[in-house]
Amino acid sequence: ADEITLACRIEKKGGDWQRQYLVSDGDVPIETLAEDGKWLGVREYRQYLDRAGLTHAIRHVLALEQGDTDKLCEYNPRQLLELVFSVFGDQEVLDNYQQAKNEQVEIGRELEKLEEELARLGVRLREAEANVNSYREWKSLNNEYQKLCLELLPRAGLADLHEKILIERHPIIRKRSELWRRQDHFKTLEEKIKHFEEAIQQVHANETSAEIAIKVAEQDFTDCRDAASAAERILKEKQRLEELCRQQQTGFDAAALAAEQRHNQGVLAANDHDLIKLREERSQIQSRLVALKSGEKDEPGFVKEFRQRLQNEKIEHQLLSDIVEINRSDWQAALEGVLNTYAHVVLLSNPSDRKRAWELGECMKYRHFVVSERTPMPKPDIGSLLEIVSFNKPPTMWIVDLLNRIQRVETVDEGNRLPLDTAWVTREGYFRERRGGRFVGIGKRDFKFGEAARKNVCDELEEILKNHAKRERALQDESSALSRRISEIHALIEGVDAARQLEALSAECTLAEKRFPELAKQAHEAAVALEESKTIHNQVQGKHVELQIAKAGTSGELKSERESLSREDNEVKGLRRQHADKIFDYRQRRRQMPSEWYSRRAIIELREKYESSDAVKRDISRLKERLEQGTWIVDEQVVAIKEKLQVDHDHLEETIKARRIHHNRHMSATNDARDSYINVLRATVRQYSRNVRKLGELAGIGVEIEPPHLVNDDVALTQAGLNVKFNFDQKGMIGLNDGEASGGQQVMKSLILLIGLLMDENRLGGFVFIDEPFAHLDVFNIDKVGAFLESTQAQYVLTTPNTHNVNVFTTSDLTLVTQKRHHPYKWAQPVAFLRREKGLKDN
Repeated sequence: ADEITLACRIEKKGGDWQRQYLVSDGDVPIETLAEDGKWLGVREYRQYLDRAGLTHAIRHVLALEQGDTDKLCEYNPRQLLELVFSVFGDQEVLDNYQQAKNEQVEIGRELEKLEEELARLGVRLREAEANVNSYREWKSLNNEYQKLCLELLPRAGLADLHEKILIERHPIIRKRSELWRRQDHFKTLEEKIKHFEEAIQQVHANETSAEIAIKVAEQDFTDCRDAASAAERILKEKQRLEELCRQQQTGFDAAALAAEQRHNQGVLAANDHDLIKLREERSQIQSRLVALKSGEKDEPGFVKEFRQRLQNEKIEHQLLSDIVEINRSDWQAALEGVLNTYAHVVLLSNPSDRKRAWELGECMKYRHFVVSERTPMPKPDIGSLLEIVSFNKPPTMWIVDLLNRIQRVETVDEGNRLPLDTAWVTREGYFRERRGGRFVGIGKRDFKFGEAARKNVCDELEEILKNHAKRERALQDESSALSRRISEIHALIEGVDAARQLEALSAECTLAEKRFPELAKQAHEAAVALEESKTIHNQVQGKHVELQIAKAGTSGELKSERESLSREDNEVKGLRRQHADKIFDYRQRRRQMPSEWYSRRAIIELREKYESSDAVKRDISRLKERLEQGTWIVDEQVVAIKEKLQVDHDHLEETIKARRIHHNRHMSATNDARDSYINVLRATVRQYSRNVRKLGELAGIGVEIEPPHLVNDDVALTQAGLNVKFNFDQKGMIGLNDGEASGGQQVMKSLILLIGLLMDENRLGGFVFIDEPFAHLDVFNIDKVGAFLESTQAQYVLTTPNTHNVNVFTTSDLTLVTQKRHHPYKWAQPVAFLRREKGLKDN
């Protein structure tokens, strides 16, 4: 249409400015434009203009800055290629691809940030999981600890108490039976003591009778012996006097007799000295024998001194030898050998006295042990030395252990068959221990333990007294003979009248000779009766000693049995009382528990896991220590926090996964689309190259275009450029702006490059606006440029000053003349226009 109205309406809607366009036929007043409902958006308006012939390329060229249209030759290849892509609309597509890619990169960064956030959230989630695990572990341990303390420990304690009640019931019954048996045995021992006392009284009466008989026999023997001795002395005096008479009649050697006299006197004096010594020893032995028979012990002097000091300090004590009684005399030698070095061990009755006793031991340098620890007699091992020993007082434990470790064997061969770590001793006293074997047996005279040791010592002392008596009688007889001989020698030397003395004793001698045989017989019979009385007395005395020993052993056993019985009775009473207390405690505890806690099945299940309450306590201690030493999370809110973080983490992970899939898909699609669009770019370059070459042919200028390297790569696309070379007048190729072209050539290069942008397959030229294309050209070049513009069959809007060469108007169809406003006019002069006639133009 020759006349149309174009309008643009700009208004603010929703806070944003919006543009709308209107295309109407004819001249439409502005007042009625708003009533027209055919308003177009920006995109629709562009499409409308494209259909009307105002293409994107024309719009882009029209949008060039004033003065740039004739300076395209000054562009570098990269700028020129960008201009081509911009004019043909490809640059916008590339920009859109790049924008899409940038957006995808930004999306990638956002995804990376989201992944970083996911990682941080994962760290927080792991920390929360660790906190939850810590809380759950603490809760589990605490629940287990509470269950152990509040349920399992009372249940285990109740089960332990029930087991103890069941276990202790049979020992109590057994101890009661044993106590009854011991009571019967105690009564038997009391009866034995009574029998011993009665027997001792009877033996004591017999011993008194025997002593009286001995005295009577001794008196008879003395009388008979004295009578016989008197007769014998008279007879011996007769023999002496007769011998003296014979010597006086036959003569004698006075010097020899004097020497014999001196010798006999010396021997007599020696015999008197020996008799005095023997009588002193006999007195000491008799005193010692009396002390032993009265119950005293035969102890060394240092032991007596130490014991005396202990007694002075009022420290009750016993020696080990005082409390030991050996029940088997055939093993006395072996046991004495084992305990020999311990006979003088001092056992204190009161442990509180040990400090003072040790101080005395240090002061007196007492080399034997002073022991304050005492223990009841345990049950001995079968075949041990302890089995044949009894104690009338509690011994010390290490003596008991020593005797209990040593086994009795008959021979060394039997002992050798025992294990190597077993100590043993033979009946004779060969002792084997860990250090080796040695003989330790001791003779009877060295016995120190038990009543047998005292009896052996007494027998030995009595034997010594007998030997002393024999020796004393022999010395007395020898002294008597020496005295008579000394008297004879004295009479010879002094000249005594032996015949007269013999005559004076004749009557006594006759009577003595008649009575001596009968008196000797009576003396022998009295001696035999005396020996028989002594034998009977010794037998009665031996029986008395045996009864005393038996009574002492039985008394010791009775005393030990009394103490043991009292102790066991108290023990049984205490056990029964404790047992009753446990039963009461068991019932009290059970009342406080649910019935399912102490059912048989519950107890069995508990015992499968814990064997005792101590095991439960160990677990409680272990859990308590773990709870106290560990670092725990005890706030249950950590579970909710962890669940919230888990939900956030899972949601973010799914979001990232979905967005990553979309992002990769979009990146792949964009990359594939741009890769495909590269062909369009190549086609655009080929089309522009054809346009430029055609325009060069029209202008008589050789044009060569190096195709750019177009690939789907950001760097390659950024560095790609369109390198165009021109050949003017066959002078060789020159570049876009290499400084060798003249002003007219520069204008021609720019026009070719510019018009090539507007050509398409339907139109060889287009609509071109050129600002003063003929500036600075001479007339020849003006004509040449004008001829070129005309040959392109394009539509041009050219600007030029009115002072320019008139040749610039040669090719124009319409000339518009504008003027500036001149003073004093308010407005500039109206536009004058000239239209060339067709005929004139053709000419």
